[in-house]
Amino acid sequence: MKRISIIFILACLAIYGISAQNKFPDLKKYFMIALQLKSPEWDFKKTPFYGDDPTDSDRFSNLTGNLKAIDSYIEFALCVYYSAAEKTTAEKGNSILPLNNPILVDKQLGAYIFMDLQMLRFLNDTAAVSRHETMLKWITDRKNATRSEIEAFYRDNIRGLIAAVVDEEFNKVSFLLENYSTNSKFSYNAILSRNQQNGQYKLTYERPDIPNSKKELFASSLEALLSAMQNSNDFVPTAINTVKAQAALIPAAALSDAALNEVKTILTNFYINPNAATYACVKEIHIVLMDVLLSTKNVRYGEAYHAYERALSALNDGLTQKVLADVWTSSAITTLTRDQQHRLVELRR
Repeated sequence: MKRISIIFILACLAIYGISAQNKFPDLKKYFMIALQLKSPEWDFKKTPFYGDDPTDSDRFSNLTGNLKAIDSYIEFALCVYYSAAEKTTAEKGNSILPLNNPILVDKQLGAYIFMDLQMLRFLNDTAAVSRHETMLKWITDRKNATRSEIEAFYRDNIRGLIAAVVDEEFNKVSFLLENYSTNSKFSYNAILSRNQQNGQYKLTYERPDIPNSKKELFASSLEALLSAMQNSNDFVPTAINTVKAQAALIPAAALSDAALNEVKTILTNFYINPNAATYACVKEIHIVLMDVLLSTKNVRYGEAYHAYERALSALNDGLTQKVLADVWTSSAITTLTRDQQHRLVELRR
């Protein structure tokens, strides 16, 4: 009996390991772990990354933004994982991109390149398409993964990536925190986020009295977070009440599961098959959320609207710019069905 149990446990662990590998890696987390940072948030425009090998740095920086500097998470991952000069840094991020499994990593990073390639082709950016094709060929020339295997990995796992992005962006809310007291009058940016899996809350806020200072509070629940704020010297009671009120506006807490699933499905359909019809649905989500905000004046829809824009930008900023430009030109809804529109604005009961 004990032997059977052990075999069963080992089989479950093997299945878990396979399923954990069959997904897009978290490149933000890779960046944070590889550089041993406390937060993955980084302003690449302000502080780009340069590899230790100039040849490798030039090769892998040639995708987005500044073509002479590493200024995106995918460029960082490519440079660190594939450049021999970055071996020490790559070893620190080994839990995300394992050095002993180049077949898997070539599929994963190749799928990220293919995802951007799909969008750039849809956006008619021929120069960027050419650069991404060159990088994809460089990966397949390593002979660990073929183009067809990379594309298959992409199709099989893109919904998981999109779901993770939507969950992240729809589980946060940004607001101005007024922290007035008799001795000070501080008003500053704050972000309240919720981990949908474990219910943990995080409050990120500035401290204007300390130059270039940001602080984070973590708690296992909203009540625990409010208690931690009370025990901190950074907040007055009004600020604590503001955070409590903002928690109710977190889009994933306000919208129904059906609404979130509709967003994920529409985005997935577009990313698998980017064409005029699937794009129209992506654009019309934006219109639906704006229309319901204007008609109801319900601030929860305003937060959902902003979360959707953030999700689009996190996936591809060029796509966001196209949506905004096209919505400005025409706000007609011609593709989404009535049922889809209703699901998109359904609030949680």
